[in-house]
Amino acid sequence: MIQPNVYWTLETPLVTIIGLYTNVTEGGKLDDQQIAWFESKLTSAPLDKALIVTMHDTIYSAATRPSGSRYMQQVLDKAAQKAGRMPDAVFAGHVHNYQRFTRSVSNGEVPYIVAATGGYPNLHAMRKDNGKSLHTPYRVPETDVTLESYCDDRHGYMRMEVTAQMFKGEYYTVPQLKEPSSNPAELRDSFTLDLQTHSVSSHSAGTEHHVE
Repeated sequence: MIQPNVYWTLETPLVTIIGLYTNVTEGGKLDDQQIAWFESKLTSAPLDKALIVTMHDTIYSAATRPSGSRYMQQVLDKAAQKAGRMPDAVFAGHVHNYQRFTRSVSNGEVPYIVAATGGYPNLHAMRKDNGKSLHTPYRVPETDVTLESYCDDRHGYMRMEVTAQMFKGEYYTVPQLKEPSSNPAELRDSFTLDLQTHSVSSHSAGTEHHVE
């Protein structure tokens, strides 16, 4: 954390993961060097493998706070346009809850995932819709995304399964401090992205949970 602008690429047999440093300032900030590097990595990423982009600041959020970063959306979209390649999925943190969005783009659908429930004790609540809890699927106003699923009252973790044809994401919640630690993790949300058709299938394992 004391080294600025630490960004990286993880190459695996089935997926390429590009990690961006966006922690400073609030809402994200990339210098020209990191933007040029990002564009080159999008361009050179193997076409026969899934491509995932990760960042700290989330592009979309339906939480009361923090909000999504329009700046990071512009950086990603401009880089993808120059590279001629949109990532297959985008993962972020910053907002301490779980949210899954689907964005419609020219070549199909892209899941945008907020998964930041691994350690920070205070979870961020989701906003209300006319005073009521959000019911999914929920089209986020003034965006091109749909909120498919969320969980804002339990900590948890993500699991990803990747093949040459698809990748699958699963979000599990874990027991709270007041609950027996022996309780099993609970599958709360599941989705699959078909890498050929670039369509997202939702397999929600339960209703959304929220903080009143």
